[in-house]
Amino acid sequence: MRVIWRSAWALAVAGTLVSAGGAAVARPWTAREPAVEPKPAHQLRNPATWPAEPEVPAPIDAGHFQAAYAHLCGVVADSPKAALAPAILTAAAAAKSDPFTLAALAYFGSRCDPAFHADGSYGLLAIEPGMYRVPGAPEPPVDKADLTSRRLLDPTNNLTVGAALLEMWQARHKELDEAFGGAPHRSGVAHFIWGDEVRSSGHEDLILTARRRMVAAYLGTPDSTHEAPIGITVVSPLEGSPRVATSGPGEERDGGARRHRGLDITGTIGEPVRAIADGTVIFAGANVPGHARKGPIPPDKIGRYAKRRLGVGGIYLCIEHKPDHHIVSCYMHLSSYLVAQTDHVTAGQTIGFVGRTGVKVSPPHLHLEVRVDNHVTNPLRTLGDFVIPPKMTQTYRYVMKAKRAKARLHA
Repeated sequence: MRVIWRSAWALAVAGTLVSAGGAAVARPWTAREPAVEPKPAHQLRNPATWPAEPEVPAPIDAGHFQAAYAHLCGVVADSPKAALAPAILTAAAAAKSDPFTLAALAYFGSRCDPAFHADGSYGLLAIEPGMYRVPGAPEPPVDKADLTSRRLLDPTNNLTVGAALLEMWQARHKELDEAFGGAPHRSGVAHFIWGDEVRSSGHEDLILTARRRMVAAYLGTPDSTHEAPIGITVVSPLEGSPRVATSGPGEERDGGARRHRGLDITGTIGEPVRAIADGTVIFAGANVPGHARKGPIPPDKIGRYAKRRLGVGGIYLCIEHKPDHHIVSCYMHLSSYLVAQTDHVTAGQTIGFVGRTGVKVSPPHLHLEVRVDNHVTNPLRTLGDFVIPPKMTQTYRYVMKAKRAKARLHA
């Protein structure tokens, strides 16, 4: 029956893609899609900008895999969440799927929480059963009795179902793109989030970035270093480089009332933020309304500010790397931090975590500033190929379009 359906579908697609007059054509079925659109995520204008993703390590050591999954999830290796790593390996093996991608989907979908449920999505992989009940669509490669909210809250079933669905999307994503169109993307991972019509590659980018982070943790890959033109050796402030930068210095904020002073790098809530170079913490605190710099605030006290209304910097840290030239890096919008003022830190050391403190509308990101002798510099020059520049993103395209429209309005 599967072969018959694929042949019939191929004929249907061939017959509906192009009409005699070149007009828009019907789709083979109503698109499968999530009931609630995923939250916005920045995307590249051309997904081919990404370098090749790392291969699946082989053979896989179960103990190392669990430790790497624990690192990705931000938990200890013997925690209940990390203890699900063997189930990920089992489900991936049964579906002939990549366990690192499956783990990254668990991180992205539920932050590794098997009890997750929101907006009609359930369990570790945040699977939405309603997406797979569209009349006329092909039958999913799993028993529909396993696609219920109760069954999807069983982590073993959730992973088994999710691995099979992932492989379904992987096998068919090129055909689906021909039938449904959508935004350019790289793989079936984007369909796992969006269904038949992919509307943004940004979520896929975040998932594959999490996969890179986990593969690097599994292999124990040392940090790459870059000799910055300002005279220091730096590492990426976020794991899994390259990372997407969405906004640089000088761009307008608050309707032109102020200028952006740093580089925004896409991240996920709770992701570790690292010191870009050796140095000493010279500020640890928050940008509180009426107090541009409220601090020092000890790490065990900063949590009380995470839910407050904060100024544009939110919770942040600054590290001095070279006292003679006063080279300083600052890390803003953190959810919390681990170091205190006057602490010495080393390049690559986790100093805090990505958050949205002080952010009004943007998705989670790290705002990084680099200053030399109290002058703001462009962090792009410091970080080099650890980041993909803002001009490569759709966000930059929209900003430039709005800027040109504003200029025409005031011409």
